[in-house]
Amino acid sequence: MDPIEVEFNGVADGSLLADVMAAVGDDSIGFHEIADIVARDSVLATEVMRMANSRYYGLAGVVQSLQFVCAVVGALGLRSITLTELGRRRGRYPSELNTMSQAIAAKAGVLARAQGLDPQVAIAAGLLVNLGRILIAQQDPVGFAELSRYDSDQREQIELERYGETAIGVTLRALQHWSFPEDFIASVGQQGDDPLGGILKLVVHEVQEQMDVEMSCAGDPS
Repeated sequence: MDPIEVEFNGVADGSLLADVMAAVGDDSIGFHEIADIVARDSVLATEVMRMANSRYYGLAGVVQSLQFVCAVVGALGLRSITLTELGRRRGRYPSELNTMSQAIAAKAGVLARAQGLDPQVAIAAGLLVNLGRILIAQQDPVGFAELSRYDSDQREQIELERYGETAIGVTLRALQHWSFPEDFIASVGQQGDDPLGGILKLVVHEVQEQMDVEMSCAGDPS
């Protein structure tokens, strides 16, 4: 099979979302200007507002200012939400991947805060850990369904044989394409011994185990 696509060519409103990615990556552009660009896409603006007002960021009450919530979510958070939205607009994907990403982000943020790390960065990383699996599910739904029957080690081997890289490799290639910081990419890859990478590795394992148990119970008629 051809390599999994990470550029999102032809995605509806892709150019606007690419504008957001570029603006957030430009240190000379402030959150007021970024908020103006985000506001041009009502779905993205709603998602940023939802995330900022969720339990992840611990705001007191409901905040309605888009400029303020952009600052709360932070540059990496905005880029993660925007890239996730680009992936979402490419096509449908299994809802459990979205649920899993949200759970990973929430747990990573809590652990990061407890360990004195930036919870914003941890949440942003957690949102993107499953991006490669999402892209595989969209571009090869039959193959993804087959892969879901295997454990993580077996799945990685089959991904290598089928796509030439693992799902996490697809994720890292997407983050490199969209110019995320190298240290952030390394943490998402969970390959080194950096604190954030360690948190993600632990959380991904916990969330996957929990979801496996829940799915097993749901399929057990007794």
